Amino acid sequence: MTLLPEKTLERLSRYRRLLLRYQYLEKPYIFSGDLANMLHVNAAHVRRDLMLLGATGSRTHGYDVQQLIQLIAQQLHCNETTPACIIGFGHAGSFALELFGNETSPVKIAAIFDNSNKSIGKSFEQVPCYSMENLAEIISRHNISLAILADDDIDTENLISLLISFGIKGIMNLTAANLHLPEHIALEEFDFTTAMIKLAYFAKRNN
Repeated sequence: MTLLPEKTLERLSRYRRLLLRYQYLEKPYIFSGDLANMLHVNAAHVRRDLMLLGATGSRTHGYDVQQLIQLIAQQLHCNETTPACIIGFGHAGSFALELFGNETSPVKIAAIFDNSNKSIGKSFEQVPCYSMENLAEIISRHNISLAILADDDIDTENLISLLISFGIKGIMNLTAANLHLPEHIALEEFDFTTAMIKLAYFAKRNN
């Protein structure tokens, strides 16, 4: 299978997110230029991406929204649900659960892991929370391949080794830890604190 360039994959995901909302409007069609304007994306990139999908449009109507949603879903394997787990259930963990808890998400949160007795043994949005001691058992039981790290207090170096040995193939890092992973393990990192500091900095400069 040919891997998509990272930027192309990101754009396709953004198209899908917008089109899923757009499909409920009166117009069942959309022009590539409108899609580009709404997402602040280069129009040439949009046209090239739609050609990659094999989408066909017309000069009078544009592209069929439902067809685009289906083609993107096929390209990104969004029709196949990927089980994931959240490790650490503080504010970041709760945010991750809310983010991926909707029906349109191709990622399904199958389990939560935490060290707090306040969370262990309970369910959140119908997702059970387990002790960290149950990582191997639960990851294997639910065939979990993605992990979301959401606790800065966890020994990430030791944890990463365990997760990889348990079969985790991709990690989303919501912590401040600097992760070093083998090349075959996918990694996405989001530093909310730094993002908010940058936002506040530029907001003050514009006063």
